Amino acid sequence: MKLFASIWLCSFAVYAAPPLAVDDLSGNWTLILQPKDSADIVTLLELEIVDGEISAFVEGGPVDLTTSSGQIQLRIDSRNVEGFVFFWNLEGSVEQDSLVGSFTIEGSGTSLLPANGNWLATRQAEFNPDAPPRPFDMSGIWAPAPGVDIRKYTMDLTDEAVEWLDGYLFHYDQPNVRCVSPGIVAMIAWSGYPFEVVDADEKLLFLYEVENSVRRVFLDGRPPHEYMPTSAMGHSNGRWVGDTLIIETQLLAANIRDFRGEPVSDGARMIEKYTLSEDRQTLSATIELHDPANYHRPPIRHRAWTKDRDGLIFPYECDPDSFFRQMYNEDKLQMYFDRSERRF
Repeated sequence: MKLFASIWLCSFAVYAAPPLAVDDLSGNWTLILQPKDSADIVTLLELEIVDGEISAFVEGGPVDLTTSSGQIQLRIDSRNVEGFVFFWNLEGSVEQDSLVGSFTIEGSGTSLLPANGNWLATRQAEFNPDAPPRPFDMSGIWAPAPGVDIRKYTMDLTDEAVEWLDGYLFHYDQPNVRCVSPGIVAMIAWSGYPFEVVDADEKLLFLYEVENSVRRVFLDGRPPHEYMPTSAMGHSNGRWVGDTLIIETQLLAANIRDFRGEPVSDGARMIEKYTLSEDRQTLSATIELHDPANYHRPPIRHRAWTKDRDGLIFPYECDPDSFFRQMYNEDKLQMYFDRSERRF
């Protein structure tokens, strides 16, 4: 793939790409970013036409798009592991049924940025929801794999979500700083801790190290009890479509989606799709949050974990007294109480 992109770049001067036809670009594309010094990053690029105008979204968040004289340019805001925001500046053109080009990185304040490189986008194949089930064994401990997704920074927020986010203070409002569960949406998106999967016949048990959390994914289609309240873990049902495990989680309690503090409303839903690599050593997932009260378009994350046969799930220790003690020592307890509407 890298060789193909390099060959195209070398021959670009003699290849006259046809003008881009806007109608031909509409749809979902698998976007592959190929930094020169690190592993490829795979993400979702959506191109959408409304009233004759084309818009672009990556991971469900809006990006700047320009098309002119057979060329395409994308500017994608992202963040690195330190939390610094930077931009992927993509330039390219149509090469048969693909979009191909190169990118540069724009950012400052940190040395932990990807190198420049090439990119490729191909149309996504349609998912067959009627594929016969071919389940695989997920049992075991899975450790997080680094650098899997693009960490898109800006999502397609509603006005209410923008107002919430503008007033969010990480150190005071983040649930886990006071030993409150950030919820399953954030736990999977952060993917900073290992988890274990136990096959229990008609359900899968997900044992997360973070917050010592237990999740039950029912495989027999049972609905939640009529009296079940919303919660940090929600109610999860799983089903196999081909060799993909689809988990749909409902009854999620109000919480946050990530370290930025983007909100999750009470009653939101999450859809995960899990696949296993050919060598059966890498578990990959696409996570969608369906929450129309806060997002015009579902935000998406891609995560991956590697099989860790010698791994352990350690006890998760958290002391809420340290948080409140600091608030007291800094004379900020009243400010914290006055912000009680920010907490769930």
